[in-house]
Amino acid sequence: MLEVTDLRKVYGPDPTAAPAVADLSFTVGDREFVCILGSSGCGKTTMLRCLSGLVPATSGEISLRGKAVTEPPEDMAFVFQDYSRSLLPWMTVRRNVAFPLRYKGIDKREAATLTDEALDAVGLSGRGDRYPWQLSGGMQQRVAIARALAYRPRILLMDEPFASVDAQTRSGLEDLLLKVWERYDITVLFVTHDIDEAIYLADRVLVLRPPANVGHEVTVNLPRPRHQVTTKQEPEFARLRGELYAALDGRSVAA
Repeated sequence: MLEVTDLRKVYGPDPTAAPAVADLSFTVGDREFVCILGSSGCGKTTMLRCLSGLVPATSGEISLRGKAVTEPPEDMAFVFQDYSRSLLPWMTVRRNVAFPLRYKGIDKREAATLTDEALDAVGLSGRGDRYPWQLSGGMQQRVAIARALAYRPRILLMDEPFASVDAQTRSGLEDLLLKVWERYDITVLFVTHDIDEAIYLADRVLVLRPPANVGHEVTVNLPRPRHQVTTKQEPEFARLRGELYAALDGRSVAA
């Protein structure tokens, strides 16, 4: 689905300046859920902006379904970290979700159907006539997810989308995301700095070290569907947590 080869990003006109992303290479399979784990400032957001075509890479190659990414692809949707700024406060929830569909040439009737389905998928079917500022933070993030789902992407990029909500809301959003991932049969590339979140969600976890290159990778073999309590009590979950913590900390990781 997605192939990244020797990606490098330097801000400014000097190509010899310190890179935000350097020599980054990885792949994401069709319908796979991959988490990118890294500390603040390691280049995760810059990487996503390059992958989405929002900013040009300095060098390297990005390929989505065999086609080079040089601008935002039609098959891709992006859920930003700051959901409060990504929603348009003068539009209702329903209009926010439907807004990107006009650029796909979808008629009003089909757009209304896609919008209703997406709102139902995230548990907001009765909130379409409200405005974002009338909703809680967790509900606003659900609106942002619904907008991405209504667009019907083949791959969904998510930049620490649950970082600013409380722990209970975060757990609910994680479970919601897993349900819609299965329901819509899409590929997800999810950026986070939370180890437990990465393990709970992913098929694979890639650890990024500054300047945004893959320093470690683990395959998560925990059974699905997952549960916030029982899954996190599994011995394998604890083992993976220790391995990823050591990788983030720069320590050697036992094979």
